[in-house]
Amino acid sequence: MRSIISILVLFVATSLSAQSGFGVKGGLTYNADDGLFKSVDQAYQSKGEGSMGYNIGVYKRIALTGLYVQPEVMYVNYKSKFEDSARKDYEVTYKRIDVPVSVGTTVLKMGYVQAGPVLSYYFDDKIDVNELSNVKQDEIALAFQLGAGVELNNLSLNLRYDFPLGDRETEWVRDNDFNFNTESTPKLLHLSVGYRF
Repeated sequence: MRSIISILVLFVATSLSAQSGFGVKGGLTYNADDGLFKSVDQAYQSKGEGSMGYNIGVYKRIALTGLYVQPEVMYVNYKSKFEDSARKDYEVTYKRIDVPVSVGTTVLKMGYVQAGPVLSYYFDDKIDVNELSNVKQDEIALAFQLGAGVELNNLSLNLRYDFPLGDRETEWVRDNDFNFNTESTPKLLHLSVGYRF
């Protein structure tokens, strides 16, 4: 499966460099596991503390008749909280590479809507526990995204919601005194600013 991810990332990166007019984007990522509207409210109430991560990447918009296709390569970082059987809380930080491919259309000349699949490669799950002896994680995940935004000249503001098409699991082991499994269905809200060259 790693080879498939590598081929996809290489394909998208090559298409971005081979064609003129690509873009860069970056912004904030919020964990929306508690539901989209509740998570937005919690992020607002806590000023984003504990729930906020970030995203940065490149994209290419390829125009078709009335539509466009937009492949991207993104680095995404976000956090989640879990509770064990003794009601002790743990914070987990996730790092992943996303390859979203959106199909979209413009609305009222400066707005746009888009949707499509997201293939993610998780490469560094971390938990706030010292001296772990072993970590096993699901590395590949598939999700679907819905997004909308506005574009003024070369600048864009984009809001995108990702929801998973399956669970992913991580097992944390520290010798014989700590064995903890986390299972998540990561739902993420990305707010990003982009610039298209």
